[in-house]
Amino acid sequence: MKSFVATLAFLFFISCNVEDDYVPFQIEQVFSNTLEQTIKVDIIYIQPSVVSNQSSYNLDETDFINNLNGSFFHRYGIGLEKGDIAIMIDDELYDLRDNGGEETRVFLAQTQNSYNKNRITIYIMKRANTLTIAGIGKDQRVLITDEFLYTPTAPHEIGHSLGLYHSTIEGNIMSKFRPHMRKDFTNEQVDKIKNTMKKMEI
Repeated sequence: MKSFVATLAFLFFISCNVEDDYVPFQIEQVFSNTLEQTIKVDIIYIQPSVVSNQSSYNLDETDFINNLNGSFFHRYGIGLEKGDIAIMIDDELYDLRDNGGEETRVFLAQTQNSYNKNRITIYIMKRANTLTIAGIGKDQRVLITDEFLYTPTAPHEIGHSLGLYHSTIEGNIMSKFRPHMRKDFTNEQVDKIKNTMKKMEI
């Protein structure tokens, strides 16, 4: 029974493995002032107990959110707003190499008390501290390794965090294949995202 449950968990909550995300792919940015749904995005930097600040990540959070909006979300009437910025000290989550095959379970367990259920929370960690994953997304929570912040992995995992599953359509943001080509949501996926966001509103 445990094996069956583990298999189901793997199928539904699998983290997204690194494939060819490093291949450059340009998406024309589109910005809109008339958005149907907006949501705040908190950013939390994962650090070990021996480090106490996020300076090692060198991320411009405003530029990161603007890139997500212009490249992926505004064209669908969806807006992401920068929320709170914080640091989370967590040795187990920081070094996922020690949890090979258990990354999703560890991520969800270690972050269950640190996210706002009415927002999306993006946790950022060092790519060097995991072996195979680019990111994880579920239950308004996203884990993205720092090398994949400006790739289609980021909207892919945000999609997962808002209830979307993998797609087999090449070029779809939720596609399991050729991740560097991800650029479009389907109408059904957009409706699902907006409905999830409505349920999250206070």
